[in-house]
Amino acid sequence: MKVEFTVSEDRMQAYAIVRKERPDEPPLSKEEFMSALQSARIKYGIKEEMIDDLIKSPVYNTPVLIAEGTPPVDGEDGRVELLKKVEGVSQSDGRVDLREIPAKQRVIVKRGETIARIIPPTSGKEGRDVFGNPVKPKPGRMPEYHLGYNVTMKDNEIIATKSGILIIEPNGTIHVNDTLEVESVDYSTGNIDFPGRVIVKGDVKPDFVVRAQEDIEVKGVIEAATVVSFNGSITAGGIKGRGKAFVKAKKTIKTVFVENAEVEAEEVVVEKNIENSTVKASSVTVTGSKGSIRGGVTIARVRVETFQLGSPIGVKTRVEVGVDPEVNEKIKIISAQVSLDKANVQKLTKVLVELRKMQSTLKDKFPPRQGSSPEQGEQHTDKSQRFHTEERAGAKKVERDS
Repeated sequence: MKVEFTVSEDRMQAYAIVRKERPDEPPLSKEEFMSALQSARIKYGIKEEMIDDLIKSPVYNTPVLIAEGTPPVDGEDGRVELLKKVEGVSQSDGRVDLREIPAKQRVIVKRGETIARIIPPTSGKEGRDVFGNPVKPKPGRMPEYHLGYNVTMKDNEIIATKSGILIIEPNGTIHVNDTLEVESVDYSTGNIDFPGRVIVKGDVKPDFVVRAQEDIEVKGVIEAATVVSFNGSITAGGIKGRGKAFVKAKKTIKTVFVENAEVEAEEVVVEKNIENSTVKASSVTVTGSKGSIRGGVTIARVRVETFQLGSPIGVKTRVEVGVDPEVNEKIKIISAQVSLDKANVQKLTKVLVELRKMQSTLKDKFPPRQGSSPEQGEQHTDKSQRFHTEERAGAKKVERDS
C-alpha cells in the first residue's frame, strides 16, 4: 500500500491519495503516513483528524484534503475621509424654513480648517503555504485625489488656505472656491451666508438674506431683501425696498436707483435717484445729469451731491450734512437712557418720601425695649436720630440730583 500527494497550483491545499497494490496488503500506519508526508516536504496546516480518519477508514484512489495553508490578507486601499458633513435641515419643533435648506446643504469651510484626512493604504497580512513558505499579500492602493486651488496638504490632511465653499470634482480634485456664484437668490439657492465674495447673476427676491465677508455683486435688483457685506462693497442694478430692504456695506454701495429702502455704507453712489429712503454714509452722490433725492432721510458726514433735491409735489425730504450717522445714533441712545434714568430717580424720590412719613408715624407707637438702661436708650435714640438725619440728608441729595 502506498500514498501519493498532490498540491494545488497555489500550494494552499495538499491532498493524499491512498492506493492498494494487493488485496491482502495491510493498511498504512500513521508513522508511515507521516514519514511519507515529510518526504513530500508538506509541513504546514496539516489536518491531524483527517489523517487519523483516513488511516482508520481508508478511502482508496480518492484525493483527501490533509493540509491547508493560510492565505494572505490583502491590504486595504487608502481613502479620502471628508471631515466636513452636510448639515440636516429638520428642526425640533417640526417646522422647516425652506429658505434655509439650500444654505445648509452648501459645505462652507474656513481658512486653516481641515477639510479631509488621507487614510493611507495598508500592506496586508502575510500568509503561508502547505510547504511553510510565506505568501506575500497584495498591498492596498493609494487613494486617487488631486489638490485644486486654495487647499494644501500637511501631515496627510487637506487644509483650506482660504475661506469659501468646498467643491469636489468627479475626478477627485478638491477645491475651496472663495467666490460663490448663483443665478438668483430665491428658494432654489436659499439664504446665503458666505465667508468670501458673492455674485448674483439675477435678482435677490423679497425676504431673502445675503451676507458675505467680501464684495457682493447683484447684477439684477435687490427686492425687499437684506444684503450685507461685512468687509467689502456692494454693487447692484437697483434697490427696490418696498419699505423692507436693508442694504449695508463697510466700504461702498453702487447702484442705479434706491426706492423705499434703508442703505448704509462709507460711500453711497447712485446713478439716477434716491426716493423715500433712509441713506446713511460719509458721502452720498447721485451721479446722473438729472439725478435726484426725493423724500426720506439722507445723512452724510462729509457731503451730499445731487442735481435735484426735494420733490415738486411737496414730499418731505430731510438732508443732514456734517453729522456722523454712528455718532448720531449713539447720542440718541444716550439721550433715551438719560430720560429713563431721570424717570427712575423721580420714582425713587417718591418712595423715600413715603418711607419717611411711615417712619415718623410709627416711631412713637412702640415702647422702648425692656431691660435697657437709660444710657442704652439714649444711645439708641441718638443712633436713631443720627440715622434719620442721614436719611434726610440722603433724600435731599437725591432731590437735588434729580
